[in-house]
Amino acid sequence: MIKLSAVVQLIDGFTGRPVVALTVSFLLNGKPVAAQAKQQAFYAFSDLDDGQYSLKIICHKSLFLDQELKLQVPLSEPLADAIMVVTMLPGPAYPYPPGTTLIAGQVVAARLQPLPGVEVMANYQTARANAKTASTLSFGEGRHAGCFTLALLGNLAPQSAVKLSFSKSGLKSVQKNVTVQSGTMQCVHVEMQ
Repeated sequence: MIKLSAVVQLIDGFTGRPVVALTVSFLLNGKPVAAQAKQQAFYAFSDLDDGQYSLKIICHKSLFLDQELKLQVPLSEPLADAIMVVTMLPGPAYPYPPGTTLIAGQVVAARLQPLPGVEVMANYQTARANAKTASTLSFGEGRHAGCFTLALLGNLAPQSAVKLSFSKSGLKSVQKNVTVQSGTMQCVHVEMQ
């Protein structure tokens, strides 16, 4: 008999809907592990030994950033309450719809070395003065290392002021104010020390 050990559901961080038709692979404590794909982007893991695990979700084609989370086996609560919902942050190849207001750029350290894993946060207001925030991480690998893309949601004024903050453990945080034009992409490059 198969023992169900864990279930995760992958949610698109931009649309808020399940990420269907996505090619992913999983590493459990650094080793490949098979998961049974179900409808609505659920993935079931079975027959795991009791203990705590590190689960890495690797998205192919760079549509979303890789995610890492902790799993505890056996489940401490009923399965319906133990499903782990994972919000997948859009990656460098994410197909944003036309007209999306985006802030994109790269975060670097001294000697223009790309900085992965920098938390990028935007504070802004909609056209009706409702406060909004958006956040992402700078990409970690390959030709997109240190790059980020941040989507600003809501009905924005034609010109909107945005306060950006960039933070990473061990480095001095950086604040930057930019003005974005609704429905376009604004480029921002930041150096951290």
